[in-house]
Order: sequence, then structure tokens, then C-alpha cells
Amino acid sequence: MSALPFTDRELKRAWRELSTIATPSAGISRENPHRLLLFYAVECGLKAAWLKQQRRTLFDSDDIEMTGHSLRKILKDLKVGFDLSLPQNLRLNSVNHNKTEIPRNGDFDDLHQVWRYGGKCLTPTDKDCEKRLQKVLNWIHGELK
Repeated sequence: MSALPFTDRELKRAWRELSTIATPSAGISRENPHRLLLFYAVECGLKAAWLKQQRRTLFDSDDIEMTGHSLRKILKDLKVGFDLSLPQNLRLNSVNHNKTEIPRNGDFDDLHQVWRYGGKCLTPTDKDCEKRLQKVLNWIHGELK
């Protein structure tokens, strides 16, 4: 799989658009499809903030290889502090396959897969993950405004 480079302007635009779509209308609660877009809004925003801190304008293939979908890695590189840290691990219900129970534990950076494929987090809960990501998104807004 090749990694395509993206400019800071593209990442900022994606952050703004995804943030808007990830926020449901008044009276509607955020569900996992919204949360998936929230995850991607945070990812794009963090990468744009990282570029700004590095005084660069292109998130290239080396950067993509270094970070992947690791929000935790980018937050660490940005040195934002403990207040914006994200959990390291997550846990879903186990699944049964051919009479074998398969545990589903993963890294927080796999959260986009959970929400994309219809999973539900037990620890931290989907709502807890959403709150943590929203806090990071609020910080990004201050950085990129």
C-alpha cells in the first residue's frame, strides 16, 4: 500500500469538514458512525497541527509511515501533556468462532476499525472514547483557528 502525501491546507480542510459532519444536529446523540468521523477529524487536525509545529506544509510518506493512525503518537510528538492523553488499550466483547472464544483487545489507535466495522467498545466505552476525542478536537480548534 502506498502512502499519498497531503498538504497542510488539505488536512485543515478535511479537519473542518469532518468536524462539522461528526457533530450531529441538536437533539441527536452521536453514534458510532459520527464517532468514526470524529476520529478522522482528530487525525487530520493533529497532523495539520504537527505540520504547523514543524513549520512544514507537506505530510509526506515518511510522516505517514511514522504515524499511521496513531493519534497517541502524534499527541506525544506535539507534547500536549497528560490532560489530552488518550487511553492505550481498548476492549470489545469476545466473539465465538468454531466453538472458540476469541478475545478482542487492541490499541486505542485501532478505534477507527471498531467504529468502521460496527463494534462496540467496553473499556473504555464508546462514549468515553468520544469524550476524549472531543477534548482533543477542542484543543485542535485552538491551534488551527
